[in-house]
Amino acid sequence: MSLYCGRACRRKSFWCCRLLSTYVTKTRYLFELKEDDNACKIAQRTGAFYLFHSLAPLLQKSEDRYLAPQHSLLELERLLGKFGQDTQRIEDSVLIGCSEQHEAWFALDLGLNSRSSTNASLQKPETETELKGSFTELRKALFELNVKDASLLSTAWALLHWHDAHQFCSRSGQPTKKNMAGNKRVCPSNKIIYYPQVKVWKRLSGGKLQKRWDWRWKDCIILHPNTGPFLIAHS
Repeated sequence: MSLYCGRACRRKSFWCCRLLSTYVTKTRYLFELKEDDNACKIAQRTGAFYLFHSLAPLLQKSEDRYLAPQHSLLELERLLGKFGQDTQRIEDSVLIGCSEQHEAWFALDLGLNSRSSTNASLQKPETETELKGSFTELRKALFELNVKDASLLSTAWALLHWHDAHQFCSRSGQPTKKNMAGNKRVCPSNKIIYYPQVKVWKRLSGGKLQKRWDWRWKDCIILHPNTGPFLIAHS
């Protein structure tokens, strides 16, 4: 009996160490992408993009569930080219996470106008037809998504909304510029750095909600990713 318990403890310890190692590796990789614009741009080549239009995510209906389709950089470039858009618009995307295999995940809104892009927003009906999906309000579809998509799209919505509302410096009035990952904005005139402020709501047992605060997005997206879906809303 003691031999069996010893093996079980060692096996449990092995899996805990492996899970912790994966968590640390992902965290370090995400930190690198947020701090290094070149590394983030390289990650976009093999990464996946979730598309939005005026803060409504692109979803596809499958029976009684919604699915959030992913698009590669090449597919996104073809889409923008078909509608006469400059591929520079991809720089408006924000980093929202990565897989265990270090596939970076980004979100891009095709309906919001940005200071960094001179292109107008894409027309919603034509874009939906081309992508074979529909841009749906997140609050209407949230509980019909799986845990992973609900968490990622909530993070994406919060960041895209924050960037849309903070395109100018509150002190100088000058346009601010986002970094490649989208975890901060910088005012070129006075070098003030702005970080998104978000609220994280974690679903707990008994239907209760626990509010957790985080003032730096780099820590926000990695809070206990396996304990349940997160609803992240801009403060």
